[in-house]
Amino acid sequence: MKGLGSRVVPVRLDSETLELIEMLVRLRVFRSRSEALRELISSGLESFKWVSKVVEAVEKLFELEKRKGDIPVRLDGALKRLLEERGRF
Repeated sequence: MKGLGSRVVPVRLDSETLELIEMLVRLRVFRSRSEALRELISSGLESFKWVSKVVEAVEKLFELEKRKGDIPVRLDGALKRLLEERGRF
């Protein structure tokens, strides 16, 4: 991402988090608080990439439902609850 098309986003941090960020900058792990936050947020988001795959799959199911009038699989658990919440099941 490195600055290209980046945007400023105000954020509130608790004192403990800010102290940790500042320590990482003092230790020269990162050059600035901004760089530290960018890198830490980016690495943290890696663990949530699966969410986009789930969203894509659910959207494909919605599209199939639109075309065929039914979802061609039987669901249970969290995905079933999600669809029920959206009024789709």
